[in-house]
Amino acid sequence: MRNDLFRYLVALMFFVVAAFQDAAAQVRITGMVSDADTRTGLPAVSIWNKRSGYGTVSSETGRFFIEAMPGDSIEFSMLGYVREQIVASAISFTQNVTLKRQMIGLQGVSVKGRIYVRDSLAMRDEYRRYFDYKRPGAMDVLKTLPSNPVTALSYLVPSRARKRKEKFGEQLRYWEAEKHIDYRYNPELVAKITKLESPLLDTFMLTYRPSYAFLESATDYDLLLFIKQSFERFSRERGLPKDSTGQR
Repeated sequence: MRNDLFRYLVALMFFVVAAFQDAAAQVRITGMVSDADTRTGLPAVSIWNKRSGYGTVSSETGRFFIEAMPGDSIEFSMLGYVREQIVASAISFTQNVTLKRQMIGLQGVSVKGRIYVRDSLAMRDEYRRYFDYKRPGAMDVLKTLPSNPVTALSYLVPSRARKRKEKFGEQLRYWEAEKHIDYRYNPELVAKITKLESPLLDTFMLTYRPSYAFLESATDYDLLLFIKQSFERFSRERGLPKDSTGQR
């Protein structure tokens, strides 16, 4: 019994010391990731520390920050763009990153971007351990303790790394939902039904943007009906004139 207790105490001390050493040596990288052609910030870019396996996602304006150890390789990836990589220096620093669009040949025609469904599946596959990540529970501790006490004890100690992993998974799920909405609720479809043009089209789409929960189960007919009914409300509120067919 004493030997087991001593073993667990040594493991705990090793874990705590290692955690403090990592925290002291870490540097902070901040910056903005943007489209190489338009120079506009890119949201939902996956920013990945290849050594630690942890990552984050750029904000709606393309801003980001990530912690790393000196010498770590930080990879920037987004579906439809060529990956870029930077190396963490010995001190915290700011660095802006630009991503170039991937050009895909299709029967002699150069096409930018890729198909949404294929992109979504590829992203799920690449970041599966974050999409599927679940916080360790009591059973995980009990199962792991006999064979690996260090790992088991790490489940009990609040961990910044674990919190970053949970947050990264949440960000990936959020941006996947946003891209799904953009894919189905697109300007071409809405303009065809409403006959609106920008900037009024942009205002309408932002005001009546459907939720991901609705689009998960909505058929194409459900979506068309949603747009039609939303446009009728929008027209009444703004006093838009009717055309010769009786449509606003």
